[in-house]
Amino acid sequence: MDSETNRDVNTPNLEQLMQLGIQTARQGNKENARVIFQQVLDADSHNERAWLWMAAVAETPVDRVRYLNTVLRINPHNSTAQRELNRLRKGEESSTSQVLIYGGIGLAIIILLIAVAFLVLAVL
Repeated sequence: MDSETNRDVNTPNLEQLMQLGIQTARQGNKENARVIFQQVLDADSHNERAWLWMAAVAETPVDRVRYLNTVLRINPHNSTAQRELNRLRKGEESSTSQVLIYGGIGLAIIILLIAVAFLVLAVL
């Protein structure tokens, strides 16, 4: 067996790398999973499954959205990517609503404290 054939036998194919990445991600090792999925994407930048898994193990919500959008550029009909993007958008809307509610409550408390301070000063 020549060295080229020997290297092919010892080098995992993309599906083997995908399976290793999936197993690594499911074990909770997101950092190593990202490295493995990146190897798949380096060999095949249009690998829809690898992009989806990259989204699943993304470090930040911004990265996750970017990876999901990449999946949709590859396949606009990918229901998983569409569903996850919608879920993330609803989460953002919910977070924004919570910030507005808590901000309004905080502002009301500050105004109330100022009013009480003026009343105390007026009485003195």
